[in-house]
Amino acid sequence: MTSHSFLIARPDKKPVFASPDDANEIAHASDWIPIGWLAMFEARDVQLVEEPPESHTYDPETITRCPTLMRKKDAAIDMLQKRRAKLSKILPPYLQEQLGGLEKAVRSSPLPYVQLVLSDLDMFASPGSERSLRQLVSTLDGDDVKQWRSLLAHVDTEMGKDLSKVQFPELNGTAAIVGYLPEQFAVATKAEAPKAAPKQNAKAKPGQKPKPQPAAKKQQATTAKKKPWWKFW
Repeated sequence: MTSHSFLIARPDKKPVFASPDDANEIAHASDWIPIGWLAMFEARDVQLVEEPPESHTYDPETITRCPTLMRKKDAAIDMLQKRRAKLSKILPPYLQEQLGGLEKAVRSSPLPYVQLVLSDLDMFASPGSERSLRQLVSTLDGDDVKQWRSLLAHVDTEMGKDLSKVQFPELNGTAAIVGYLPEQFAVATKAEAPKAAPKQNAKAKPGQKPKPQPAAKKQQATTAKKKPWWKFW
């Protein structure tokens, strides 16, 4: 079953446990936290938020707490811009452009705070998972190969012996970086960009197919048939 994470806008610095079904959603993702989202935060932004009684999964005998990330919107944008230099060493150009779409989506929010809602992700449902979240965020500021391999594995991306050997999935590369943005902020990837029409032969009439070019003549030595072996005797 697919689980989701959400990047939402908030009117204040009080985090929510689950994403409300309203217009405050900036983006969403499936099964992971996109790297671009993490790049907007610092490890000190990790908080624990408790499940409220009005939640449909609330159990009065069990106190459920889930880690979340909360930051002022302007500070989040500044951090994303700062981290883009590091990410440019890892991301191919067409994925670097996705960060611009993410930044525009965050800027468009009229609310002063942004939050990552992670209560639907199984990996953050257990006690102590806030340490894992801090580790994911702090990885973005270093070059530790082991930590980067763990972060990239979180978004189903393979890494070779160092950061120059990162292979993002062809189908889910954009989702691994920014998740799913609203249509007006989505940046077309290289694969989605429209292809240029082939140039027409200048001498051909409109609607007329160009004549095929004659194939180059092969050397006589290569085209000559060899005599059967019995002909030599």
